[in-house]
Amino acid sequence: MQAIAITTLPLLVPLGYWLGLVITLIWGSLTWKKTQNWRSREHTSRRGDHLLFVLIIGLGMVDLVIGVWHDSLRQALPLAGAAWLAALVVLMVRAVTPRPAAWWAGLALSGLGAGGWAAWQKFGVGLTRATGHPPLHSIFFGNFALLSALLCLAGFSWAWHQKRSRFCWFLLLLGGVAGGGLASALSGTRGGWLALPLAIGVFYYSYAHQWRAAWRWLGICCVVAVIVLAYVIPQSGVERRVNKAVADVHHYIEGTDIGSVGARLEMYRGALWLIREHPFMGYGHQGYQPAMQALEAKGVLSPKLGNYWHAHNDLLDAWVRRGLLGMLMVFGLYLVSLWHFIPGLRSENPAHKTISVAGVLLTVAFICFGLSYSFFAYPAGIAVYISWMAFLWVQVPEKYSQNSRYVHAN
Repeated sequence: MQAIAITTLPLLVPLGYWLGLVITLIWGSLTWKKTQNWRSREHTSRRGDHLLFVLIIGLGMVDLVIGVWHDSLRQALPLAGAAWLAALVVLMVRAVTPRPAAWWAGLALSGLGAGGWAAWQKFGVGLTRATGHPPLHSIFFGNFALLSALLCLAGFSWAWHQKRSRFCWFLLLLGGVAGGGLASALSGTRGGWLALPLAIGVFYYSYAHQWRAAWRWLGICCVVAVIVLAYVIPQSGVERRVNKAVADVHHYIEGTDIGSVGARLEMYRGALWLIREHPFMGYGHQGYQPAMQALEAKGVLSPKLGNYWHAHNDLLDAWVRRGLLGMLMVFGLYLVSLWHFIPGLRSENPAHKTISVAGVLLTVAFICFGLSYSFFAYPAGIAVYISWMAFLWVQVPEKYSQNSRYVHAN
């Protein structure tokens, strides 16, 4: 129940990221009381858990301090609340570890639901870009759907080892991959596609290096075929969005027009300018936009960039609005996840290997998503990243995540 709620609700239900956290906490507390396993040696806390917990609590504390310092507490409280609720989820799933089957089922349902809903919006309603329930607009919706598809793809290895229900799990996860990929394409969200080359690299490093050359080439050809197919089908909108991105870059270089890509580059330049002026405490959640408008008025930046309230880059946005410590908290949440999961990419234990691949994919995807949009500027981004990581985190034993003898040698 916990895993299904936390994976399906954010994409498919209004304010589902809050609802998923609350259901996880309620269900976990009831199960916790019933099983009385908090004192179990199997669920004792570990050094890595402490570091993760400190970073999550620290992120919420930074938001709260910056909110008080810059008189923007109203904007800071939802962000701090999402971080602290997610921290409770970390404790809860550590005490009551969810079953992997529920996690994979939730991801598959999330991808299937997102794909069906996106298709209805595009072909039934006639929307230009599929979108989610506010505040999950097209960028959030498309990227979360793509993430669901990638994680379902990672789940194939787990499904292969379910001897009695292998075929059923393959079909369910395949539906999640197809649905999530379709939703991503129909949302027209280009920034998320930056994660695909790195995701392919993660899969290759973890699995394909063991395959025969013929199978490796077949896998590569299948991936290329899927990408080409998505590009050439007019209804997907992929070709139009890619061509627009290329045109935006050319126009920005030539100085004739700014476009969406050029606007992001200008926002990055403006954020770096502001960071240089106030590197330690930032400008707060309300101060960033007026500061950008001031730069625009001085002629430092191109016009109309003051209309955006965040920097469209997670690390730059965290630094310019939350200060140096806020940026370090976000960066630390990336690093601690990679530190925990990367050693298992070549594990001889297939279950642990699958979880490790999913954990690395989750982090790599969020890093790539954060290159062109500020996901940590929203409670939804904080809640999804931390809660999904928590469900994967507890499946990896500490000795496995830190001891090289559990990693399969090259």
